[in-house]
Amino acid sequence: MLVARRQQANQSLAPYIGLALLLLSPFLLLLDAQRLQPGLVVLGLTGDYYLIGAACHVLLTLSALPALAIKYRRVAANQRLSARLLKLHLYSFFTALLVLSLVTILARGAFMRIACLLVVTNFVYVVQWRLRAAINAISFVAGTALIFTFAALGGAPRLEHFVDLLTLVVLCVIGGAIVHRDRKLGCQAQYRESRHLSRLQDELNVAAKLQQALLPSPWPATAAFAVHGMMRPAQDIGGDFYDHFHFQDGGVCLVVADVCGKGVPAGLFGMSAKSVLHTTALQLPRGVAGSDAGALVADANNLLHQGNTEMLFVTAVYAHYQPATGALSFVNAGHVQPLLIPRRGPPRWLDAPKGRALGARGQQRYAAADVALQAGDTVLLITDGITEAHDANLQEFGLARVKETFEGVVCGGPQACVNRLLTAVDAFTHGLAQADDITCIALCHRPEAAEGCPA
Repeated sequence: MLVARRQQANQSLAPYIGLALLLLSPFLLLLDAQRLQPGLVVLGLTGDYYLIGAACHVLLTLSALPALAIKYRRVAANQRLSARLLKLHLYSFFTALLVLSLVTILARGAFMRIACLLVVTNFVYVVQWRLRAAINAISFVAGTALIFTFAALGGAPRLEHFVDLLTLVVLCVIGGAIVHRDRKLGCQAQYRESRHLSRLQDELNVAAKLQQALLPSPWPATAAFAVHGMMRPAQDIGGDFYDHFHFQDGGVCLVVADVCGKGVPAGLFGMSAKSVLHTTALQLPRGVAGSDAGALVADANNLLHQGNTEMLFVTAVYAHYQPATGALSFVNAGHVQPLLIPRRGPPRWLDAPKGRALGARGQQRYAAADVALQAGDTVLLITDGITEAHDANLQEFGLARVKETFEGVVCGGPQACVNRLLTAVDAFTHGLAQADDITCIALCHRPEAAEGCPA
């Protein structure tokens, strides 16, 4: 960006610098001619210094020609020719200016050091334009004071002071043009960047709404079961997701998952994993999805691993539930274990062999665990965004607090369970920003059979 900015500024300023050099060239030639008069010293250049200075004057005048040529339409339309002319102008201009400055410093001293400092700082694009503008102002004021101080001290011809003042004005005009152009380019770049960031934010907002829309809508509670889920992303796009859908045999699938990472890549991979799990389950023959949940998850893992060049992975719990019998078969792929909140008795974590996260490596085996739900029992599936939520002292909410949240309380349905857990997490964090996505889904078996668990 810095190179393009410098190229654009130089190409825009070159014609104006060339015009200023052409306007200055008659004065330079006049001063060189005056040098032939005996006893007159111009610019403090004597002997060999004068010959070198006169050559630099000629080179400065010639450097104006390619700079002015850039302004023509035919030349401007040819980028290669414009770039070559710009290089020719800059090389000749800076060479002449550098040599002339060195010669003048040797001959005159303090004033030209200030003038050369002004020219150099204006072309250092790393320095902020405000600082360069301040250096220009200081150099102009100090240089002018030096010129009139030397004039008051005596002896030097007026032509020398006129040349000093003219040189200072020309340098300040060139420096001011560079600073103005640099500020304009900076404002334009800042405006384009703000517009680009605004468009990106709008796109992220749309993507976040689409992601929420792709999550399943809550099912109306029935006499057989009730399901409720939610996903609260830490950023605009979350890496967590949940899903639930029906099978042809009347069974119900529940999925909760957490993709490694956050933001857009995690969100895209999460939607891909959701689609793969959904499609793989529905394509199985009738009755197979519930009888071999481990094989289903293994097939989904192989599909996610194919073409996974970014090596993303997703932890998940896949559960198959039969509303008629209350049988629940679930597979844990590197995820947090489900929590069983029984109608009577303390809550407990459901143990199952933990398999490898999905997509990390192909050809993996997954084992399913079975549990028989009684009327009024609730199964809660969560992500580690809940267990790893921390307070101001960096203490995590943890598995123990999740379990304590439901000890000694009557389950009021899946939505009440989800809301109770989120309320406990928010009270623990005291309003701190989320460090990770928070997702949970709850299923209540035969809700009308449990006291305080309405249908």
